[in-house]
Amino acid sequence: MSPRNVLPRDGPPRNGPPRNVLPRDGLARDENRPALIVAGLLAAGGLAGAGWAGLAAGAAALPLGLALFAGASGLGLGLWIIRSAARAGRRLRGDLAQALRAATDPDLPLPAFAAGDLPGADGRLVALARALAETARAAGGRGDARLAALVAALPVPLMGVGATGLVTLVNPAMAALIGAVMPGTSVYAALARESLAPLLAAVGGGMRRAGVHHVDGRLLDLTAVQLPAPAATAGWLIFGDPPAAGMPVLPAAELPMALALHDLAPDLPPACDATPLDRLPVLSLDLETTGLEVTTDRMVSAGAVCMVGGRLFLADVLDMLVDPGGPVPAAATRIHGIDRAMLQGAPPPVVAVERLTALAAGRVVVGHNIGFDLAVLRAEAARAGRAVPDWLGPGGPALDTLRLAARLDPDRPELDLEAIAHRYGIAVSGRHTALGDALLTGRVFAAMIPRLAEIGVHDLGAARRFADGAGAVAAAQRRAGW
Repeated sequence: MSPRNVLPRDGPPRNGPPRNVLPRDGLARDENRPALIVAGLLAAGGLAGAGWAGLAAGAAALPLGLALFAGASGLGLGLWIIRSAARAGRRLRGDLAQALRAATDPDLPLPAFAAGDLPGADGRLVALARALAETARAAGGRGDARLAALVAALPVPLMGVGATGLVTLVNPAMAALIGAVMPGTSVYAALARESLAPLLAAVGGGMRRAGVHHVDGRLLDLTAVQLPAPAATAGWLIFGDPPAAGMPVLPAAELPMALALHDLAPDLPPACDATPLDRLPVLSLDLETTGLEVTTDRMVSAGAVCMVGGRLFLADVLDMLVDPGGPVPAAATRIHGIDRAMLQGAPPPVVAVERLTALAAGRVVVGHNIGFDLAVLRAEAARAGRAVPDWLGPGGPALDTLRLAARLDPDRPELDLEAIAHRYGIAVSGRHTALGDALLTGRVFAAMIPRLAEIGVHDLGAARRFADGAGAVAAAQRRAGW
């Protein structure tokens, strides 16, 4: 819940702090003042043409000053055209770079390809790039389709569950037994946590069978097996009893699955300025708070997801409520849906600081207007009498997607998280929750990596220097207190 705009775009703060960092109109004026000046020269373009035409025709009455002004206006117009074309070309190259990576990365969406917004863009080239990416992506999924057909044909109810309780696959027989549960949803939406969690915890390295209650009250005999996979993969397979003799076998069907939910982020050397962005260990972070004042408002929820380069590892996430020990203003509850009653029994904010510190070890923290989140965490650590961890310091290795977006698209005033996501073709869901916003920010950063590489920004050090060049945004953040 870092400020997304810096001040509310259209009323009270949404999601705690707005996501852009300062008043939307103020930010746009600061960031785009050069463009507005050039636009003024453009408005004088007609006068420029008339002035030079008058001189060419020998209009002795035309003052020299007016002629010089006309020439300067014409030069300004030319520079504006060149600058606009360069920015449009850079956006198109960024779209193509994202599409190239998306061809082999199923988690990265194809870009929006806003060719109509790019003067001079070759529409046919854009269409071919999209077609190539879609074709490559479809070809890469054929092996999974064959596996899906085999597993779907099993008459034994079968379900995969990741380390965080997310369903990773469910075959038709299991769907018939427990009801429709789709990959990416929690297994506890179908099976009671108080009976399934002990079974999974008791499995160890073998197999265990137990009665598990369905949320509708039925008692099911289920067998759980822990995945005997490398340390980078975690989770379980859950089996039910096969159908009674003579019961028709369900036909094979396309099997919904998301097997990547079993994967854990690999252990990598700690990030340094020379670490390439496509191998960068990252923690995408977001908080929900009681308001926007970092010295007095409190954290009520924390969400984070581990990444390596542009890949999110959804088995490595943190999603927790915290109890600040005080009231939650109604205005904040309207944004994130968290009220005082929901926080009863939750740990204090310092526990979230400790868990985030463990996750952040060796990783670069990424967030939209991340300075707000870090300032809140520093205040919570100090309030609890704890030393502020190094990663929370002002000079810590953090990247702000707001600053990066301001540099990548300097002529785009809309810098809120949703607007950037839509530009990159990223579906927006789960907004105004800490984990939902952390996931969305991570996906936005993943789409930025090929765009940054296209303009020569390949490693962490270069990315930090590039982000620091967003002077207007940085100044607005400092004025806001983070």
